[in-house]
Amino acid sequence: MRCAWAFVGRRQIAATPRRSLRSHATDDDWFSPAQRAALPTVDASQWARLEAAARHLFDWNAKVNVVSRKDLDRRKLVELHYLPSLALLNVPGFAGLAPASRVVDVGTGGGFPGLPLAICRPELDFTLCDSRRKKVDVVKSCADVANCDNVAPVAGRAPQDIAGDHDLVLGRSVKNLPDFFRTVAPALSPVARRRGDTFSGVLYIKGGDIADELDELGGAIAPAATWAIEELLGGVVATDKRVLYFEKGDVLGAVR
Repeated sequence: MRCAWAFVGRRQIAATPRRSLRSHATDDDWFSPAQRAALPTVDASQWARLEAAARHLFDWNAKVNVVSRKDLDRRKLVELHYLPSLALLNVPGFAGLAPASRVVDVGTGGGFPGLPLAICRPELDFTLCDSRRKKVDVVKSCADVANCDNVAPVAGRAPQDIAGDHDLVLGRSVKNLPDFFRTVAPALSPVARRRGDTFSGVLYIKGGDIADELDELGGAIAPAATWAIEELLGGVVATDKRVLYFEKGDVLGAVR
């Protein structure tokens, strides 16, 4: 697993010392029993690490505007950011990713959806990329507090600051889909697999109608599958957001 933190210009900053989670043992739970039950693959130690990361981000956000501060409280941080990210754990293809699969989260912001997923899938290799260094520094700090070793935060822009040949690209309402596909295509392996061979391509969290965005690509691409986040989580959160899966071969073909 990787623990180096890569930044623009290849300058590396050593990870800060790991912190014990024991000091937070008496804090109220950030995730309700119903929310935990909706994510049965997350174990007790991972819930503790998720809470440590959430608490640390909430504290940081009071100083650095990492996620929107408008009426932000603990409940909103969990419901608007953590739970939609963790919903990907219940996507069948993501759940079946082989160990050492390479996942890149483009436009990660406060670490979403990549950091919560990295905490819960330690056998996968995550790169979390954002163009804003201050946000990447906060993500790095949250990963350290959560003892998360399998992430490499990158302060830079895709695609020039991300090596290719990733198995899966993640995004969360970063930009319109045609622009996102053009941005991330170089991060995917140039070899387009046959449909159904493997779960590889783009997982994108987005709400609203996407028809007009896909029309910009001349009908060259459509989601291979969609999942409503509310359904993935058994109704424990109310949202119109969906998880869209676009196969690698379709993404590469649509931007040629």
